Amino acid sequence: MAKRRTYKKYKKNKKISGVAIVLTAVFVSFFALRAIDEWLSLGWFAKFDAMVVQWTRQVTNQKAPVSFDPEADFSVHFIDVGQGDSTLILSDGYAILIDAGENDKGDEVLSYLHDVGVQKIDLMIATHPHSDHIGGLDTVIDGIEVKEVLVPYLKPSIVPTTKTYTDFLTAVKDHNITLTQARVSDTYRFGNGKLTVLGPVANYDELNNTSLVARFDYGELSVLLTGDMEQDAERDLLASGASVSADILKLGHHGSSTSTSDAFLQAVAPRICVALCGEGNEYGHPHEETVERVTSYGASLYRTDLYGHIVFSAKDGTLDIATQKQVNA
Repeated sequence: MAKRRTYKKYKKNKKISGVAIVLTAVFVSFFALRAIDEWLSLGWFAKFDAMVVQWTRQVTNQKAPVSFDPEADFSVHFIDVGQGDSTLILSDGYAILIDAGENDKGDEVLSYLHDVGVQKIDLMIATHPHSDHIGGLDTVIDGIEVKEVLVPYLKPSIVPTTKTYTDFLTAVKDHNITLTQARVSDTYRFGNGKLTVLGPVANYDELNNTSLVARFDYGELSVLLTGDMEQDAERDLLASGASVSADILKLGHHGSSTSTSDAFLQAVAPRICVALCGEGNEYGHPHEETVERVTSYGASLYRTDLYGHIVFSAKDGTLDIATQKQVNA
């Protein structure tokens, strides 16, 4: 009986070994065929990969990217992450990511980065520690190389103890990423583009007002990024003498009536305003008061709840606009 049991055990192991050999052969053949396909430039696997991406988008209800000129000097992408913020700036081969939406939006942001050809983030900005801004950043950090993370100063009394904030800091630490506390007037160069830290200019008790405010300049074109900055911080920023003039203004706090005062709007003098907000969001963003201020000023208003992803790209000083969805006037 003992010999028979030994024989059966041997046969079982032999069967498992056979399965392992077959799986190994399939695995090796797959990658060999992929290598041959790339070498001969046949494009079969590229089509296969595109089909997989499309199928994944359908299953997960992810949004397709917007077509834009990859040869543009720079481009700013307002990524539709629902009721939250995420902005990508591409400048002469460099990538800057500002926020990544809620906790469940990290994979969507990663997918967007992949679709537009981003292989690493040169600078990641966490504007302030609310989940609709930093929630997806830990997922992004886990999925792509990040060289440096920039955050605003927070008074010790208001530093959050939320899991979202802890997860973000843990991801930064686990990947040995440089964490830099922003200082007003600090500048970062990205080819011919320049990002300047403008605020916050005071130490606030309200997290929205601690939002890192920055302006990105490329040639004669500029973009002002305001996080969730509200009118108290706007007044202080203007009083500081900061140069806030910009062609494109990302409206503070998703277009809330507590942001984008008349004085601030006139000082920025934007041609275009963008509200990052979710379709049918419970807050009613952007608020009607803000929409009226923007339209009465004469600036064009783009909203992610209506247009989906919004991309502004510039080449030789000419600004082009592309949106995921078409909106009838």
